[in-house]
Amino acid sequence: MTDSTTGTYSVISRANHWIVSLAFFGMLAVGFYLEYGGLTREARGPIMALHKATGTVLLIVVAWRVIWRLNQGFPASAAGSMPGWQILASKAVHLALLAAIVVMPLSGVIGSLSGGRPIDIYGLFMIPPFEKNEAIQSAAGFAHTVTAYVLTGLIAVHVAAAIKHHLIDKDATLVRMLTGRLATTEA
Repeated sequence: MTDSTTGTYSVISRANHWIVSLAFFGMLAVGFYLEYGGLTREARGPIMALHKATGTVLLIVVAWRVIWRLNQGFPASAAGSMPGWQILASKAVHLALLAAIVVMPLSGVIGSLSGGRPIDIYGLFMIPPFEKNEAIQSAAGFAHTVTAYVLTGLIAVHVAAAIKHHLIDKDATLVRMLTGRLATTEA
C-alpha cells in the first residue's frame, strides 16, 4: 500500500518528512549564520566544514526521501472540498519543496568541488575536488544562495498552510502528518 492509496502518511513517510525538515531547518540556520554572522575566516572554517559534510550526507537522505515520496504518491487532501486554487497551490508548493531540497545540497556539493575544494566527511573520508571551474562554481553558488531564500519562503508557506488547516479549517491535514490518523481534529 502507498500513501496515495491509504489516504494518510506511513511511519516511514512521516519520519522522512520530520528528519529532513529538522535537518534543513538546522542547515539553513547555519548557512545564514555563516553568511551574515560576521564571523572571522578562522571561525568560519570549522563551521563551514561541518556544514559541507552534513549537506553532503543530507543529499543522500534527500535522494531517498524524494524517491520514496514519488513512489508513494501524495495522499488526497484531508481538507475535503478545497477551492481549486488551493489544491493547485498545495501541489505546487509540495513539488517545489521536493525540488529545493535536492537543489540545495547538490548545488553546495558541486560548488565546493568545482571550486577545487574537497569535502571532508567528518574525518571519515574525503571527496576529492573536480578540476577548478569558476563558471560551474559561480552557477552552483548562485543556485545555492537563491535556493536558500526560496526554500525558506516555501517552508514558511508550508507551515502557515498546515497551521491554517489545523486552526481554521479544523481538518486532519496536520494531524495525519503528526500521527498518521485520518480522523478530523476536534474543535
